Amino acid sequence: MANLKEVRVRIASIKSTRQITSAMKMVSASKLRKGQNAILNLRPYEEQLRQILQNINKGLQPEDKNVLCLPKPAKQVLVIVVAANKGLCGTFSSNLVKKAVIHLRELKEQNYEPKLWLIGRKAEDYFKKSTYTIDECFHDLIDNVTVDDAFALARKAMEVIEKGEFQKVDVVYNQFENAANYKLIAEQILPMTLDATSDTETEGKADFDYILEPSRKEILDELIPKVIRTYFYRILLDSFASEQGARMTAMHKATDNATELLKNLTITYNKVRQASITNEIVEIVGGAEALNS
Repeated sequence: MANLKEVRVRIASIKSTRQITSAMKMVSASKLRKGQNAILNLRPYEEQLRQILQNINKGLQPEDKNVLCLPKPAKQVLVIVVAANKGLCGTFSSNLVKKAVIHLRELKEQNYEPKLWLIGRKAEDYFKKSTYTIDECFHDLIDNVTVDDAFALARKAMEVIEKGEFQKVDVVYNQFENAANYKLIAEQILPMTLDATSDTETEGKADFDYILEPSRKEILDELIPKVIRTYFYRILLDSFASEQGARMTAMHKATDNATELLKNLTITYNKVRQASITNEIVEIVGGAEALNS
Protein backbone atom coordinates (compact mmCIF):
# COMPACT_ATOMS: atom_id res chain seq x y z
CA MET A 1 0.00 0.00 0.00
CA ALA A 2 1.24 3.50 -0.89
CA ASN A 3 2.38 5.79 1.90
CA LEU A 4 0.58 8.98 2.92
CA LYS A 5 2.89 11.30 1.00
CA GLU A 6 2.43 9.44 -2.30
CA VAL A 7 -1.37 9.47 -1.95
CA ARG A 8 -1.40 13.20 -1.07
CA VAL A 9 0.72 13.98 -4.15
CA ARG A 10 -1.63 12.00 -6.39
CA ILE A 11 -4.70 13.71 -4.91
CA ALA A 12 -3.18 17.17 -5.46
CA SER A 13 -2.23 16.26 -9.02
CA ILE A 14 -5.71 14.97 -9.90
CA LYS A 15 -7.38 18.02 -8.34
CA SER A 16 -5.21 20.24 -10.53
CA THR A 17 -6.09 18.17 -13.61
CA ARG A 18 -9.80 18.32 -12.77
CA GLN A 19 -9.67 22.10 -12.54
CA ILE A 20 -8.07 22.28 -16.00
CA THR A 21 -10.54 19.87 -17.63
CA SER A 22 -13.48 21.63 -16.00
CA ALA A 23 -12.27 25.01 -17.28
CA MET A 24 -11.72 23.61 -20.78
CA LYS A 25 -15.21 22.12 -20.73
CA MET A 26 -16.74 25.53 -19.96
CA VAL A 27 -14.66 27.27 -22.64
CA SER A 28 -15.66 24.65 -25.23
CA ALA A 29 -19.33 24.96 -24.20
CA SER A 30 -19.18 28.72 -24.77
CA LYS A 31 -17.54 28.30 -28.19
CA LEU A 32 -19.99 25.53 -29.08
CA ARG A 33 -22.95 27.79 -28.35
CA LYS A 34 -21.49 30.43 -30.64
CA GLY A 35 -20.76 27.95 -33.45
CA GLN A 36 -24.11 26.19 -33.07
CA ASN A 37 -26.06 29.43 -33.36
CA ALA A 38 -24.08 30.42 -36.46
CA ILE A 39 -24.56 27.08 -38.24
CA LEU A 40 -28.27 26.82 -37.41
CA ASN A 41 -28.85 30.35 -38.72
CA LEU A 42 -26.86 29.71 -41.92
CA ARG A 43 -28.36 26.37 -42.98
CA PRO A 44 -31.88 27.62 -43.89
CA TYR A 45 -30.33 30.42 -45.96
CA GLU A 46 -28.05 28.00 -47.79
CA GLU A 47 -30.85 25.51 -48.45
CA GLN A 48 -33.13 28.22 -49.83
CA LEU A 49 -30.33 29.58 -52.00
CA ARG A 50 -29.71 26.11 -53.44
CA GLN A 51 -33.43 25.63 -54.11
CA ILE A 52 -33.57 28.92 -56.03
CA LEU A 53 -30.47 27.85 -57.97
CA GLN A 54 -32.04 24.49 -58.90
CA ASN A 55 -35.25 26.16 -60.11
CA ILE A 56 -33.42 28.72 -62.24
CA ASN A 57 -31.14 26.06 -63.70
CA LYS A 58 -34.05 23.93 -65.03
CA GLY A 59 -34.55 26.06 -68.11
CA LEU A 60 -30.86 26.60 -68.91
CA GLN A 61 -29.43 25.35 -72.19
CA PRO A 62 -26.39 23.00 -71.92
CA GLU A 63 -24.14 25.39 -73.84
CA ASP A 64 -24.90 28.17 -71.34
CA LYS A 65 -23.67 26.28 -68.27
CA ASN A 66 -21.30 28.02 -65.90
CA VAL A 67 -17.63 26.98 -66.00
CA LEU A 68 -17.91 25.92 -62.34
CA CYS A 69 -20.52 23.31 -63.34
CA LEU A 70 -18.67 21.77 -66.30
CA PRO A 71 -16.61 18.55 -66.00
CA LYS A 72 -12.85 18.99 -66.38
CA PRO A 73 -10.44 16.70 -68.29
CA ALA A 74 -7.59 16.74 -65.73
CA LYS A 75 -6.89 13.52 -63.82
CA GLN A 76 -5.84 15.33 -60.64
CA VAL A 77 -8.35 15.71 -57.82
CA LEU A 78 -8.07 18.25 -55.02
CA VAL A 79 -9.14 16.90 -51.61
CA ILE A 80 -9.71 19.42 -48.81
CA VAL A 81 -9.44 17.87 -45.33
CA VAL A 82 -10.92 19.98 -42.52
CA ALA A 83 -9.48 18.86 -39.16
CA ALA A 84 -8.51 20.67 -35.93
CA ASN A 85 -5.45 22.57 -34.75
CA LYS A 86 -5.59 21.23 -31.20
CA GLY A 87 -6.15 17.92 -29.48
CA LEU A 88 -8.06 16.93 -26.33
CA CYS A 89 -11.25 16.37 -28.36
CA GLY A 90 -11.51 12.60 -28.31
CA THR A 91 -11.46 10.83 -31.67
CA PHE A 92 -12.50 13.94 -33.62
CA SER A 93 -9.33 14.30 -35.73
CA SER A 94 -8.27 10.64 -35.82
CA ASN A 95 -11.62 9.47 -37.23
CA LEU A 96 -11.57 12.30 -39.75
CA VAL A 97 -8.09 11.32 -40.96
CA LYS A 98 -9.23 7.70 -41.33
CA LYS A 99 -12.19 8.84 -43.43
CA ALA A 100 -9.88 10.98 -45.58
CA VAL A 101 -7.47 8.06 -46.14
CA ILE A 102 -10.35 5.80 -47.23
CA HIS A 103 -11.55 8.48 -49.65
CA LEU A 104 -8.04 8.97 -51.07
CA ARG A 105 -7.64 5.24 -51.61
CA GLU A 106 -10.93 5.14 -53.49
CA LEU A 107 -9.76 7.98 -55.74
CA LYS A 108 -6.49 6.17 -56.46
CA GLU A 109 -8.40 3.00 -57.33
CA GLN A 110 -10.29 5.10 -59.91
CA ASN A 111 -6.92 6.21 -61.37
CA TYR A 112 -7.17 9.74 -60.04
CA GLU A 113 -4.15 11.66 -58.74
CA PRO A 114 -5.22 13.27 -55.44
CA LYS A 115 -3.59 16.34 -53.94
CA LEU A 116 -4.34 17.74 -50.50
CA TRP A 117 -5.33 21.05 -49.00
CA LEU A 118 -5.11 20.55 -45.25
CA ILE A 119 -7.00 22.73 -42.78
CA GLY A 120 -5.77 22.17 -39.22
CA ARG A 121 -2.43 21.03 -37.82
CA LYS A 122 -3.76 17.60 -36.85
CA ALA A 123 -4.32 16.76 -40.51
CA GLU A 124 -0.87 18.04 -41.46
CA ASP A 125 0.80 16.06 -38.66
CA TYR A 126 -0.61 12.86 -40.12
CA PHE A 127 -0.32 13.41 -43.86
CA LYS A 128 3.21 14.82 -43.84
CA LYS A 129 4.32 11.30 -42.82
CA SER A 130 2.32 9.70 -45.65
CA THR A 131 2.97 9.34 -49.37
CA TYR A 132 0.13 11.68 -50.38
CA THR A 133 0.99 15.02 -51.99
CA ILE A 134 0.26 18.05 -49.82
CA ASP A 135 -0.44 21.08 -51.99
CA GLU A 136 -1.19 23.65 -49.26
CA CYS A 137 -1.85 23.89 -45.52
CA PHE A 138 -4.12 26.36 -43.74
CA HIS A 139 -3.91 26.72 -39.95
CA ASP A 140 -5.68 30.03 -39.36
CA LEU A 141 -9.13 29.14 -40.71
CA ILE A 142 -10.63 26.82 -38.13
CA ASP A 143 -9.98 28.31 -34.66
CA ASN A 144 -11.84 31.51 -35.51
CA VAL A 145 -14.11 31.00 -38.51
CA THR A 146 -14.85 34.23 -40.41
CA VAL A 147 -16.79 34.96 -43.58
CA ASP A 148 -13.78 36.64 -45.21
CA ASP A 149 -11.48 33.65 -44.65
CA ALA A 150 -14.10 31.17 -45.88
CA PHE A 151 -14.80 33.26 -49.00
CA ALA A 152 -11.07 33.58 -49.72
CA LEU A 153 -10.68 29.79 -49.56
CA ALA A 154 -13.69 29.36 -51.83
CA ARG A 155 -12.27 31.79 -54.39
CA LYS A 156 -8.97 29.91 -54.36
CA ALA A 157 -10.77 26.60 -54.99
CA MET A 158 -12.89 28.10 -57.78
CA GLU A 159 -9.77 29.49 -59.46
CA VAL A 160 -8.07 26.08 -59.71
CA ILE A 161 -11.23 24.60 -61.26
CA GLU A 162 -11.64 27.49 -63.72
CA LYS A 163 -8.02 27.05 -64.81
CA GLY A 164 -8.56 23.31 -65.28
CA GLU A 165 -5.79 22.32 -62.85
CA PHE A 166 -8.05 19.71 -61.18
CA GLN A 167 -10.91 17.61 -62.43
CA LYS A 168 -12.87 18.14 -59.23
CA VAL A 169 -12.64 19.34 -55.64
CA ASP A 170 -13.75 17.04 -52.81
CA VAL A 171 -14.01 17.88 -49.13
CA VAL A 172 -13.77 15.65 -46.04
CA TYR A 173 -15.15 17.19 -42.85
CA ASN A 174 -17.35 16.64 -39.78
CA GLN A 175 -20.95 17.77 -40.22
CA PHE A 176 -22.47 19.11 -37.01
CA GLU A 177 -25.69 17.48 -35.78
CA ASN A 178 -25.84 18.37 -32.09
CA ALA A 179 -23.55 18.90 -29.10
CA ALA A 180 -22.89 15.18 -28.75
CA ASN A 181 -23.03 13.98 -32.38
CA TYR A 182 -21.40 14.82 -35.68
CA LYS A 183 -21.20 12.95 -38.98
CA LEU A 184 -18.17 12.30 -41.19
CA ILE A 185 -18.78 13.56 -44.73
CA ALA A 186 -16.75 13.12 -47.93
CA GLU A 187 -18.36 14.79 -50.94
CA GLN A 188 -17.68 16.71 -54.13
CA ILE A 189 -17.93 20.49 -54.07
CA LEU A 190 -16.70 21.42 -57.54
CA PRO A 191 -17.71 21.22 -60.33
CA MET A 192 -21.07 22.02 -58.85
CA THR A 193 -23.89 19.65 -59.79
CA LEU A 194 -27.20 21.29 -60.67
CA ASP A 195 -29.16 18.34 -62.06
CA ALA A 196 -32.90 18.52 -61.65
CA THR A 197 -34.06 16.73 -58.52
CA SER A 198 -36.41 13.75 -58.69
CA ASP A 199 -40.15 13.98 -58.11
CA THR A 200 -39.77 12.31 -54.73
CA GLU A 201 -37.16 14.87 -53.59
CA THR A 202 -39.23 17.83 -54.77
CA GLU A 203 -42.54 16.56 -53.41
CA GLY A 204 -44.05 19.13 -51.10
CA LYS A 205 -41.63 21.87 -52.21
CA ALA A 206 -42.70 24.94 -54.15
CA ASP A 207 -41.60 25.00 -57.80
CA PHE A 208 -41.58 28.66 -58.76
CA ASP A 209 -41.81 30.01 -62.29
CA TYR A 210 -39.42 32.96 -62.04
CA ILE A 211 -39.57 36.09 -64.13
CA LEU A 212 -35.89 36.69 -64.74
CA GLU A 213 -34.07 39.93 -65.50
CA PRO A 214 -31.34 39.90 -66.85
CA SER A 215 -30.94 36.51 -68.57
CA ARG A 216 -31.02 33.14 -66.83
CA LYS A 217 -27.32 32.56 -67.63
CA GLU A 218 -26.21 35.92 -66.21
CA ILE A 219 -28.10 35.31 -62.97
CA LEU A 220 -26.59 31.83 -62.60
CA ASP A 221 -23.10 33.16 -63.31
CA GLU A 222 -23.59 35.55 -60.39
CA LEU A 223 -25.45 33.15 -58.10
CA ILE A 224 -23.29 30.00 -58.42
CA PRO A 225 -20.08 31.53 -56.93
CA LYS A 226 -22.20 32.98 -54.12
CA VAL A 227 -23.63 29.53 -53.31
CA ILE A 228 -20.16 27.97 -53.37
CA ARG A 229 -18.75 30.63 -51.05
CA THR A 230 -21.66 30.08 -48.65
CA TYR A 231 -21.06 26.33 -48.84
CA PHE A 232 -17.41 26.73 -47.83
CA TYR A 233 -18.41 28.97 -44.92
CA ARG A 234 -20.95 26.38 -43.77
CA ILE A 235 -18.34 23.58 -43.93
CA LEU A 236 -15.92 25.53 -41.70
CA LEU A 237 -18.72 26.33 -39.24
CA ASP A 238 -19.79 22.66 -39.21
CA SER A 239 -16.24 21.56 -38.41
CA PHE A 240 -15.76 24.26 -35.75
CA ALA A 241 -19.01 23.40 -33.95
CA SER A 242 -18.29 19.65 -34.18
CA GLU A 243 -14.80 20.14 -32.73
CA GLN A 244 -16.10 22.18 -29.79
CA GLY A 245 -18.83 19.62 -29.12
CA ALA A 246 -16.28 16.79 -29.19
CA ARG A 247 -13.92 18.68 -26.88
CA MET A 248 -16.70 19.59 -24.45
CA THR A 249 -17.79 15.94 -24.29
CA ALA A 250 -14.21 14.71 -23.82
CA MET A 251 -13.51 17.23 -21.06
CA HIS A 252 -16.81 16.42 -19.35
CA LYS A 253 -15.86 12.74 -19.25
CA ALA A 254 -12.34 13.58 -18.06
CA THR A 255 -13.75 15.73 -15.24
CA ASP A 256 -16.12 12.96 -14.18
CA ASN A 257 -13.29 10.43 -14.25
CA ALA A 258 -11.09 12.72 -12.14
CA THR A 259 -13.91 13.17 -9.62
CA GLU A 260 -14.38 9.40 -9.35
CA LEU A 261 -10.65 8.85 -9.00
CA LEU A 262 -10.45 11.50 -6.26
CA LYS A 263 -13.22 9.74 -4.38
CA ASN A 264 -11.34 6.43 -4.50
CA LEU A 265 -8.03 8.05 -3.57
CA THR A 266 -9.62 9.82 -0.61
CA ILE A 267 -10.85 6.47 0.70
CA THR A 268 -7.37 5.03 0.17
CA TYR A 269 -5.80 8.03 1.93
CA ASN A 270 -8.09 7.60 4.94
CA LYS A 271 -7.27 3.88 5.12
CA VAL A 272 -3.52 4.56 4.96
CA ARG A 273 -3.83 7.34 7.55
CA GLN A 274 -5.84 5.10 9.88
CA ALA A 275 -3.31 2.28 9.48
CA SER A 276 -0.50 4.73 10.23
CA ILE A 277 -2.23 5.99 13.38
CA THR A 278 -2.91 2.41 14.50
CA ASN A 279 0.76 1.49 14.03
CA GLU A 280 1.85 4.53 16.04
CA ILE A 281 -0.52 3.58 18.90
CA VAL A 282 0.74 0.00 18.86
CA GLU A 283 4.34 1.24 19.02
CA ILE A 284 3.54 3.59 21.93
CA VAL A 285 1.72 0.88 23.87
CA GLY A 286 4.49 -1.62 23.17
CA GLY A 287 7.11 0.87 24.34
CA ALA A 288 5.17 1.64 27.53
CA GLU A 289 4.79 -2.05 28.35
CA ALA A 290 8.51 -2.57 27.78
CA LEU A 291 9.33 0.24 30.26
CA ASN A 292 6.98 -1.20 32.89
CA SER A 293 8.28 -4.74 32.64
